[in-house]
Order: sequence, then structure tokens, then C-alpha cells
Amino acid sequence: MKLRWILFAFFLFGTFVTKADGLITSIVFSGPDDPSHQDIVQIQLEGGFSEFTNCNSSYSAIRNTETREAMISFALSAYLAKIPVAVKLNSNDKYFSDRCTISRIYAQ
Repeated sequence: MKLRWILFAFFLFGTFVTKADGLITSIVFSGPDDPSHQDIVQIQLEGGFSEFTNCNSSYSAIRNTETREAMISFALSAYLAKIPVAVKLNSNDKYFSDRCTISRIYAQ
């Protein structure tokens, strides 16, 4: 029984540590010849990404790859429709200094 509560607390705490919620307030598309951020779609969320200790609190991005086209389309649609989103960042994949990539994005 105690193990169940420990696991429940771990997953509950992990949820708050690994995601950020809000409206996308800015979206920037960078191509392969961009001098600082190649092939990424960078976003900003209202309220920022302050819950991520190893990631920039203002910016994150989706890598522009064939396997992430649906994520990019979703982010653009959410931005245009002003739909709140939640994201999970990958602190092991940084595209610029301390800016982390997005591994998951979904509607709130």
C-alpha cells in the first residue's frame, strides 16, 4: 500500500515538473540556412517554461523534421485559434544554449 502512494506521489510530482501550460504567444519558423537556429519552429508560451530547471524559461522549439510535421501543424493551429496547450520539454536535446526542444505538445 505504501508503495502505491509513493508511486502516485512520484507521478503527480513528475507531472508538475515536466510540463508547462498556456497560450502560444509567439511562433517563429527557421529554415536550414538560419545562422543561429536551423530547422526549428520556436514558440513562447504565456507564463513561460519556468517549471523546467535545465531549460530556458522563455523559448522552446519543435525540430522541423518529417516525423514532427504533425506537431508543427498542431502548434500553428493552436496559435491561430488561441487554444491553450501543454508541452513536455526534452532537456537532453537543446537547439541553442539552454533552449530545449519539445517532445510532446497537446491541447489543454
